[in-house]
Amino acid sequence: MKKITLFIMSILLFLSSGLVFAPKASAAIAGDIIITKDTNPGMSGKGIVGHTGIYINKTTILHTSGRKKEPWPKRISESKWHERYKQSKVIRPKSAALGKKAAKMAQNYFEGKHIPYNIPKASLYKLKYTYCSQLVWHSYMKAGKEYKIFYQSVNQMKWIVPGIIKPYDYIDPATVDYNGFKFIDKKW
Repeated sequence: MKKITLFIMSILLFLSSGLVFAPKASAAIAGDIIITKDTNPGMSGKGIVGHTGIYINKTTILHTSGRKKEPWPKRISESKWHERYKQSKVIRPKSAALGKKAAKMAQNYFEGKHIPYNIPKASLYKLKYTYCSQLVWHSYMKAGKEYKIFYQSVNQMKWIVPGIIKPYDYIDPATVDYNGFKFIDKKW
């Protein structure tokens, strides 16, 4: 009886360690932002390191990759995302209503639109050109949330709307918290 009890306790300890039941991105909901430190193949050295997308439902992400075969925003399944980008983090707005609205705005403003990928020419507010993190930022802006970053110079420190939003701006813990988001999956 002691051996069986010890065996069961060992299994329970193993399961509770998170090695088997680690959080999965499949727990995603519309409006979640997915960020990877991987850069698109063929894009290395041609822009910003990392990549982002926005979940438009629990298994589909809208993104713009800058690949020649994908010159504008498109849907990608969560499984295809994880095939391309081996390591990702996910953040979620603390307001589910805001997330749903941002996902809807992403579909309204980007899905099926032939907006060329161009980081230097893109504007956060205009849609003549786009890039991955701008697509996410613009979707949230249209939903009523301007995601800000912390700016520090010799004379001042303040939260600002950046000129260019980078994928890593979505994973800085202080910035995530300031903007009313939380990490859902923060392990690479």
